[in-house]
Amino acid sequence: MPFQLIALDLDGTVIDRDLLIHPEVRDAIAAVQARGIHVTLATGRVFGAALPFARELDIRAPIICYQGALVRHPLTGDTFYHAAMPADLAAAAVRELLDADIFVIAYIDDIHHIAARRTELEPYLTFHPEGAEIVVTPDLDRLVERVPPTKLLFVAEPSVVERELARLNARFDGALAIVRSHALFGELTAPHVSKGHALAALAQSMGVPREAVMAIGDQENDISMITWAGLGLAMGNATPAVHARAHAVLPPVSEAGVAHALRRYVLHCTS
Repeated sequence: MPFQLIALDLDGTVIDRDLLIHPEVRDAIAAVQARGIHVTLATGRVFGAALPFARELDIRAPIICYQGALVRHPLTGDTFYHAAMPADLAAAAVRELLDADIFVIAYIDDIHHIAARRTELEPYLTFHPEGAEIVVTPDLDRLVERVPPTKLLFVAEPSVVERELARLNARFDGALAIVRSHALFGELTAPHVSKGHALAALAQSMGVPREAVMAIGDQENDISMITWAGLGLAMGNATPAVHARAHAVLPPVSEAGVAHALRRYVLHCTS
């Protein structure tokens, strides 16, 4: 069956560390959309941070943000789905992280709330040249208890991220969705939130069957959509866990792996 919907992770898939889109990737996405095939972005980024890339690529389908907690149209701004975190659990998670001296960000309406400015903010901001709105909120746990956030993100050294993910998973035991989105980042959302769940819902709303969906990613937070899609592909720079779950492995982002996939499985496919 020909592909009708293609979901692309952003960081490490469509864009490299320089946050630029490879010309081959841009051209391939344009060629795919010219054939009437839907392309969406599926990212942990907030909507405002994903929007410039959606506009650059002329994406016309709703995009998946916040690890799947928000699906919003890049042209109209219409929200198709939004799942905020349970307020009490968000507050408990913030306290757990702050008590462990971990830097945490709470996202409310695309605004980044932090308890205090710390050096960990700097590596995070390198991913956001568009300018993230940062608000220092000393009583961060009380804020998220009053206004449930869409997502929490914590920043730490890779070994600390791994440790905290294990600890938080044990602490919340499925009551929150907890994933690693980068070597330095761990993220928490409402239970059952994932890119895979959001992609399945988006495909259903479009009348696109599962076998006509392709998904490409590079990090553990992409596994849910890679395993759900009819064809799930891992970037060459993906983690071993992603490689193990994908149908095939592409060239890395530095070699325009997305363009390779679109040419092979869509544009030049004769089956």
